[in-house]
Amino acid sequence: MRIGYVSPTNPFTDRTAWSGTYYTFCKLFQAEGDSVEWVSYKNGGIFDKISGKVFRLLFGGLYDHSQLAGHVHVSSIKQDLTKFDVLFIPGQVDIAAELRTTTPIIYYTDGTVPLMVGYYWFGLSSHVINDAKLLEKKAMTNASFLWFSLQWAAQSAIKDLMANPVKVSVFPFVSGINNDQAIHASKYDGKTLRLLFSGVDWERKGGQIAVDTARILNKRGIATELTICGVRNLSKHVSSLPFVHNLGFLNKNDPKDRQRYLHAWQESNIFILPTRAECAGIVFCEAASFGMPVITTETGGTSSYVVSGENGERLPLSATASDYADVIGKWLVGGKLGALSTKAAHLYAEQYSWHAWEQHFQQQTKEIEE
Repeated sequence: MRIGYVSPTNPFTDRTAWSGTYYTFCKLFQAEGDSVEWVSYKNGGIFDKISGKVFRLLFGGLYDHSQLAGHVHVSSIKQDLTKFDVLFIPGQVDIAAELRTTTPIIYYTDGTVPLMVGYYWFGLSSHVINDAKLLEKKAMTNASFLWFSLQWAAQSAIKDLMANPVKVSVFPFVSGINNDQAIHASKYDGKTLRLLFSGVDWERKGGQIAVDTARILNKRGIATELTICGVRNLSKHVSSLPFVHNLGFLNKNDPKDRQRYLHAWQESNIFILPTRAECAGIVFCEAASFGMPVITTETGGTSSYVVSGENGERLPLSATASDYADVIGKWLVGGKLGALSTKAAHLYAEQYSWHAWEQHFQQQTKEIEE
């Protein structure tokens, strides 16, 4: 299949954009044997910057979810799109809405505007919100296939945006770290428990709760270390704690940083992410690829990736660090941690591995190939 891959950055080389999903999807298509060509557009050019600045001055923000951005970006696409069997547009709702072509479009995303307002996005004017909703409805109509990485978003598309249910599919993200069998992370040796926290947005990801959980476990006599990845400027009062190992922000495009990131996963026992708001966390797929149990929050789309009692536990938003420590403490008794690890590996193989994604892709695109 000839795939036109629409992306703001080069999907063949950039491992960082959108948590690495652009790169991962590209590699998946190549592994499937498809012909992939990057359909680029001018993103961040002079005219784009001016348009964005004017939009933000007039309306207050969310330029990338505006019809103006769609017109600007689409007008800069110069390739012949008719040569492709399908156009793959992950994210970039403005492109999916405004692109006019006879080639079928797959629009793949992890959220909708109605879900984001008041959840991720705050303080937006009614004009910006209405414009974004209108743009998203156009994308739902314009695309031939609507793929959502979680049920939460798929349901919103149908209910809030009147998307055609026939077009809608739930198509989970996959891990960009491993592309074969799950690699079991380090087993708990009964001496030192190693927790891993990974996230750029310290506040939204609940970083302080993770720190307090590790502190409480240590006070309870469970020797615990917490490795923190992704935070650019971690406060000194956290980084200086004796049980904290701060790796800082790691650039996955840098081989050395990427290896440090992989090593952090391999050496840890439990992934902790007390997130305050979440769509489809790629890190949950990464955890599964290492057979690592996850403890997180019941919010947004986490239920699509963390199944309580299977590969981890979801706690209510009101849960305290003490509550997190209670659950982890129970996991350390009677081989429960090992059982969760085994189930996480199975979940990876069935849903979040490259093989699972390829099978799902083949099923979804039969009508295009026919």
